[in-house]
Amino acid sequence: MMKFLSSLIVSCLLLVGMAHAEVAVIVSLDNKNTYTIMDKELIGRIFLAKVTRFPDGTIVHPVNLVQGDDIREAFNRDYLAKTESQLSRYWSRLRFSGKASLPREVSSVEEMKVLIANDSTLIGYIDSMDVDDRIKVVHKY
Repeated sequence: MMKFLSSLIVSCLLLVGMAHAEVAVIVSLDNKNTYTIMDKELIGRIFLAKVTRFPDGTIVHPVNLVQGDDIREAFNRDYLAKTESQLSRYWSRLRFSGKASLPREVSSVEEMKVLIANDSTLIGYIDSMDVDDRIKVVHKY
C-alpha cells in the first residue's frame, strides 16, 4: 500500500510540473530589437511602465492577456513577481498620479498574436506552445 501511495504522489508531482506553462515573450518579426537580448528584468520594467522604449530607442507598448488567464498569472508571477491584486494597487497609484496608463488587454492568444505581428511597437506574451511564424520570441521562462 505504501509503495502504491508513493508512486501515486510521484506521478502527481510529475504531472503538476508538466502542467506549468512556459511563457514566451513575443514581438513582431519587423521589430528591430529581436537581435538584442531582452532579459527578464527589462521585460518586467516594460510591463510595469518603468521603461517605455525598446533597447534601440523605439517606443514600446505592452499588451496583456485578460485577468484570470493562466498565462497572465504565470507571467505576473515569473516576470513581475506580483499577484493580480498587487498589480491592481500598483496601477491604481500610477493612474491616479498620471504617470502611466494600463497596458492594453486582449481576450485571446490569437488576438495577441495578430496584434503583435502587425505592430512592431508592441510586446506581449503567450504560452510557448502557441508560438508560430508570425511572431518572434525574445525571451522564455
